[in-house]
Amino acid sequence: MADTLEHALDQLARSDGSVLVRLPPHLRGTVRFDVRCERETTHWFVSLDNGKVQVSSTGAEPDATIIGDRALFDRLACGQDRFIPMLFRNALVVEGDLGIADQISRVLFAGAPPGQHPKDFAADRGAAHEREDSQHPGREHVRRH
Repeated sequence: MADTLEHALDQLARSDGSVLVRLPPHLRGTVRFDVRCERETTHWFVSLDNGKVQVSSTGAEPDATIIGDRALFDRLACGQDRFIPMLFRNALVVEGDLGIADQISRVLFAGAPPGQHPKDFAADRGAAHEREDSQHPGREHVRRH
């Protein structure tokens, strides 16, 4: 799993194309990533055409632009957050074709952890509380809300 956006982009650029099988075969276009860090903005272009990907720091007019802070992109790259929730929270901004931005992000940031079903989450939390209570006798009467 990548730890920074640049590492994720490097892995994508070096891929043999097998990572792109998750994308629709007809998908073509360019996404520019505008990565803000303090007063500076770095641009990365990811272009798809005929099942091939190119990553560059320069490029033609993109079909979509994804704008955000470096820390946010690094969180995506290492799997600590996911693209669509960040978009809904307005942490990232997409200008242009949201469809291609989403598709490229699914490949680039594929390491994001899957969500946990609420029932599984509740069962895990309940088991943790039971273990905690068994380690501290006399606290069984304390009710959790």
